[in-house]
Amino acid sequence: MISQAPSPSGTQPHLIPPPTPVITTSTSGNIRHEWPAIGLTLVHEFISPAEEQEMISAFHAISPLSPADSKRRISQHFGHHFDYTTFGIDESKHSPVPAYITNFLDRLPVDTDGKEAGRKPDQFTVQYYPPGAGIPPHVDTHSMFGEALYSLSFGSGVPMIFRMSGENEARKLRLPKRSLQESSDGNVNGKVGGEILDKAEGVVVHPAWELMLPARSLLVMRGASRYGYTHGIRPRKTDAVDGITVKREGRYSITMRSVRRGEEIGCDCLFPGVCDARVRQEQEAALRAGGIKKAETQ
Repeated sequence: MISQAPSPSGTQPHLIPPPTPVITTSTSGNIRHEWPAIGLTLVHEFISPAEEQEMISAFHAISPLSPADSKRRISQHFGHHFDYTTFGIDESKHSPVPAYITNFLDRLPVDTDGKEAGRKPDQFTVQYYPPGAGIPPHVDTHSMFGEALYSLSFGSGVPMIFRMSGENEARKLRLPKRSLQESSDGNVNGKVGGEILDKAEGVVVHPAWELMLPARSLLVMRGASRYGYTHGIRPRKTDAVDGITVKREGRYSITMRSVRRGEEIGCDCLFPGVCDARVRQEQEAALRAGGIKKAETQ
């Protein structure tokens, strides 16, 4: 269980205990925590310590860690590169997927039915986060990627904050976008220390809860957790775990997505407020309405 350490700014988030998971053991012996109501799964010890060390060595064979890197996030992309300005992919950039990733793809808990049955990710972003780094709360792009979103943590663990999106998130999604790479201090678009500071009267801000992502664990988001919940990591040097203050260490993650193309691109989810496809439809409708109004006045 994670208890909340004070934020550097003194701002206290509205945190509640995480929902009680359904705990099962897979055929391979991995303990799984599942929240079926929101489509969230956490698989413990998805990779072995030996695989973990291989991944870290391979990462730094490409990006050696220097003193200058002690405070910055380092990213590597495989398959088509993720574009931090469009939150889709850059079709002009592609890198071969390394063996340390392809070796575990067959172990991923992919969908077994529906239109994405058997679909494996083909876009991979591997990142190093220095101690204390955070990620602002966000909802990943709906229309450009498949439903299942995978995140493998290794090197060390970290608590991730989940919150059902609301009016604030819908409003911010309609503002001019800024790159997530600008967020190493957790301070982007009104999001401070991983928390949304809402000063608007009458706007409901849903409570948040933290889930510890241990080293070597795999987080899988589908359904509401993928489309309707924001997820993020507060930037701080320590975490309180079971009443004990634990110093953060450098952490690595692999975010895995399946790229949609052509007629696949789009989304009809139940969360239009934070759906990029719906925002795009709104913008196109506004442009058409503006053009009609302009023509009528001429």
